[in-house]
Amino acid sequence: MSSTIENPTSEELTTEVIATEVQSEDPGILGTFGLRGDLFAAQLVNFLLVLIVLWRFVYKPMLAMLDKREQAIAKSMKDVEEISARVKASESERNAVLTETRKEAQAIIEAAMHETDIRKNEMIEAAKREVEHVIARGKEQLIAEREASMLAMRKDIIDIAVRAAAKIATEGMTQKKSQSLAEEVVRKMT
Repeated sequence: MSSTIENPTSEELTTEVIATEVQSEDPGILGTFGLRGDLFAAQLVNFLLVLIVLWRFVYKPMLAMLDKREQAIAKSMKDVEEISARVKASESERNAVLTETRKEAQAIIEAAMHETDIRKNEMIEAAKREVEHVIARGKEQLIAEREASMLAMRKDIIDIAVRAAAKIATEGMTQKKSQSLAEEVVRKMT
């Protein structure tokens, strides 16, 4: 059993196309424009089906995705504004803290300078008192040494006078001898 497929010839195809056109000729408005009603209806149904499928499975998800992106962008912009506001607030707070810190540092420096001046004045006064005390002790020592040397000198004068008196008593004194002895005593004292 061999089967053969018949291939229509080009004449047969042309004849069929012409026959189809003759049968489909409609004297109505659609026929005037060369439209067939059944083919037009089928294409309209196909278009509506494609439109519904595209609407449901492409357009709605695309709109949903675009809405999500729009919301994400709006949220990002809102976050940027909030962050910007926080940065400005942080900057102003930082500036306020820096200003306060500078004021405190200046106050500390001024207090330290004042304390330094007070301590310097106290040290100067203490040094002056110490110098006065040293001078007073030096004066006291000078007075004590002067009194000690005066006492020693008096003892020496008394000793010299006693020896001179003893010498005068033992040697008979003349006025010349007495004067020379007195001059010798004065020389020894100076």
